[in-house]
Amino acid sequence: MTTDPSHADQRNDTGKQQKRPLLLSLLCFFAWIYYGILTLLFLLGLFYSEWISEVIHQYLPQEGNAAIPMYLLFLGLFLLHGTAFSGVILLWKLRPAGYLIFAVPSILIALFHLFRPDISWASTAVCTILIILFGIYYRMIKRPSR
Repeated sequence: MTTDPSHADQRNDTGKQQKRPLLLSLLCFFAWIYYGILTLLFLLGLFYSEWISEVIHQYLPQEGNAAIPMYLLFLGLFLLHGTAFSGVILLWKLRPAGYLIFAVPSILIALFHLFRPDISWASTAVCTILIILFGIYYRMIKRPSR
């Protein structure tokens, strides 16, 4: 028997191996891509927030100079998306804590989307659907079949 940590089986507290369902694996891959790309984009936004602010000021002069608020926005969203990304990694490893680490920032992101009318409803829907779908598997991970 191999002890490869990348193997799709994880031992639960009774010593039995717990298999990751295929749909949970696919869900994790989708969430990795979604949150991973957004995390990288917000990280780039941190380094180029002044340039982005200048472009916004050039095309929307009524918005004013918003370099500091833009930087804080990118920093906050980078931290939230990065935390959700790390929660997905724990969910991949079938750790129950991964759901909480994923769900809390995802709820905050979805709430941010709801209060910003200029953000597409599709991104809010993706966050909400991921929270619900991972929540279905959370119950299975927390109480594995014996």
